[in-house]
Amino acid sequence: MYRSRATGAGNRPVFTRRRWLALAPMAGLAACGGRHATGFPGFAVISLAGDNSIAIVNLNTFKLDGRREFRTAPSMVATSGDTAYVLTPANGTVHAVNPNTRESSGASARLSGELDFLRLTAEQNPRLVTVSSVNRELVVANLSDLRPERRVRLQAPAAGLDIGTHAGSRNTYAALSGGKSGIVELINLENGVRRKCELEGELGGLRFRRDGKLIFVANYGQRSLVVLDTDSLQTVCELPVPMQPQNLAFGAKDGQLFISGPGMDAISIVYVYNTVEVDQTVLAAREPGAMACSDNPRYLFVASRSGPEVTILNIDTRKIMALTLTGSNPSRIVITPDQQYALVLDNGSGDLAVIRIPEVLNSRNRRGASSLPSGILTLRGIPLFAMIPVGAQPSDIGIANQSA
Repeated sequence: MYRSRATGAGNRPVFTRRRWLALAPMAGLAACGGRHATGFPGFAVISLAGDNSIAIVNLNTFKLDGRREFRTAPSMVATSGDTAYVLTPANGTVHAVNPNTRESSGASARLSGELDFLRLTAEQNPRLVTVSSVNRELVVANLSDLRPERRVRLQAPAAGLDIGTHAGSRNTYAALSGGKSGIVELINLENGVRRKCELEGELGGLRFRRDGKLIFVANYGQRSLVVLDTDSLQTVCELPVPMQPQNLAFGAKDGQLFISGPGMDAISIVYVYNTVEVDQTVLAAREPGAMACSDNPRYLFVASRSGPEVTILNIDTRKIMALTLTGSNPSRIVITPDQQYALVLDNGSGDLAVIRIPEVLNSRNRRGASSLPSGILTLRGIPLFAMIPVGAQPSDIGIANQSA
């Protein structure tokens, strides 16, 4: 079933970071509503492609707490406990960094040729998974010394990677999409056994369902979402969507998958349990891009790909709650584990923008609260809790715990 409730949004003026900061007194930027809030006991570790370094932000104080430089530009960041694992793709190396001490934990390893992806498994004893399209291999390494445990040859260069654990077999799998080749590969990380299937069209990202029993594959060529059964790699169904499905985000604890991408100023919402179907397509933002979901309250944060807006959608009502502005190009959003803050990386301005999630509802309920200027959107504008300069071209972010 497919239902559409939205049409493309009209043109709106783009605000520069300087102009937005000039509006801070009107919006109460970084101060009102948040002064009594407590921080999160951890660190944001941010890769800076333009500075060949990472920035470490203390989330208790929301201040820059240190940096670590590398020989080449870092890209992906994954965290486990109090350690961050940072990928420098050009030299195929993963670095383990403890942000509590701002020093290397002692482990740094070149795992392959140029690396494209870095992920951690979600087991009790997690492992590191990297993918090299140049060498066409997947490498599984332990976290203690980053020593490779398994290497698996790939059929095609990877355009997407996800890790899932099958609720029935308890096996942990890596699923890879092969871009223009149309190949989807499934690799059992316990024994290295691999299977594959071939689909029509160019493939993008892919995601396991929470129970690991289904795989959702973005098909750019067909503008669709292909649903595969993990056990058989047979196609369960293929769902047409009105945009190129570049971004896939699951709701925090429910059975909904959100899709955004070029082609429509809206997101599609897919039910992924019982009957798998596209439920609605709803207005979300101008050229919606990166997304993240909070669990309590159930909000979807949607970044614009062509402006400074971050739009906040109530998942239960399917209505837009509010909008806020970051620097110029919000490109990555993560939610802190305590569900109190949305952390927004801005690739254009080099900032970390912080949204205090309870302030979304407070701003809706507060009488006389300021709205954003007319001509942007007739929505309630909410203040940023903080705007922290971090460095040039921030590309990824992970949250590490404070040491006991």
